[in-house]
Amino acid sequence: MEKLLNIQALCGVAVISVVLFHLVTIEKKYGGPKTFLPDIFNFGMFGVDLFFVISGFVMIAVTRGKFQNTKQAIRFLYRRASRIYPTYWVYSILVLMVFWFNPTLVNSSQGNQVDILASFLLIPSEVLPLVMVGWTLVHEMYFYLVFFLILLITQEEHVFKALLLWAAAIIFFNVSFGSSNPLTKLVFHPLTIEFISGCFLAIIFYRSRKPALKTSFLLTVVFFSVITAIYGHDLYQQLTGHIEPDHWWRILIFGMPALLMVFCFINAERNGFFIHSSLINIGDASYSIYLSHILTLTAAGRIWSAFSSDSLYDNYLMVPMLFILTIIVGMFSYRYVEKPLLSYSRRIA
Repeated sequence: MEKLLNIQALCGVAVISVVLFHLVTIEKKYGGPKTFLPDIFNFGMFGVDLFFVISGFVMIAVTRGKFQNTKQAIRFLYRRASRIYPTYWVYSILVLMVFWFNPTLVNSSQGNQVDILASFLLIPSEVLPLVMVGWTLVHEMYFYLVFFLILLITQEEHVFKALLLWAAAIIFFNVSFGSSNPLTKLVFHPLTIEFISGCFLAIIFYRSRKPALKTSFLLTVVFFSVITAIYGHDLYQQLTGHIEPDHWWRILIFGMPALLMVFCFINAERNGFFIHSSLINIGDASYSIYLSHILTLTAAGRIWSAFSSDSLYDNYLMVPMLFILTIIVGMFSYRYVEKPLLSYSRRIA
């Protein structure tokens, strides 16, 4: 696979966005009656959509030349599963231990209900997984399974058509039917369109080897698409009273700018423009940061609540410290948990 540094840096952008989104909630919960993080940081949930588009792009990038090859298809699925599950299980076990010790500390928004089997296997359920952000990994694993089937039975020159058929089925089902069943909700969820759009982008990118647009234009598109998305999200909140856009609104408000951002930065890289290396380093550790950040923020937030005051002085100190702490813990996890587990899984394959 041709390694695109800007893709890795965008993983860093995505995970920082998600951390900032959850940091808003942590400050409101533990930092006293006054807060200084503006609600605009709620836009940080956009990082999830950016991850989904990137994931779709990477799927095409790592499987070029490997279609209709049973061995390669099985290898693809194993490598994706071994990338997701081992580190995720480490954090699931930690949360499960907390749940056994004090069930009120886990899934409080859903009555402290937990489906342990569904959590560990990342299968659809009525309740959130033990690791709250695991709901996105349920979508990831579904996408990998379907892509595995496409990789197994489809000729590479027809993969665009297969993906288009998949997208059409999702759109048709959502427009015509709808379901409250966790499995069918997952199978036909609009978020899958973001994965598929990332695949489309990769197909187009690798078929056209020459950059056609100037870097200045590409960066301008990124700027205005993000600004438009931020204002669109703010307008959605004002009109609906909901922070998180629902279904197709999410695709429009978050998915489109995520797609444009990936498009612009991969083409900018062909022009010789690279996002700062610090974001590449964070991008390398993005999965560990993503899995660990809520645990880190919650634990630190509880300590903070013991001395938080009615003033903002402690917030000015603690919010940046909590942000830095999540990055440090995630980096530590990447170095001493994720990388060794990944290395071991690759050796036994």
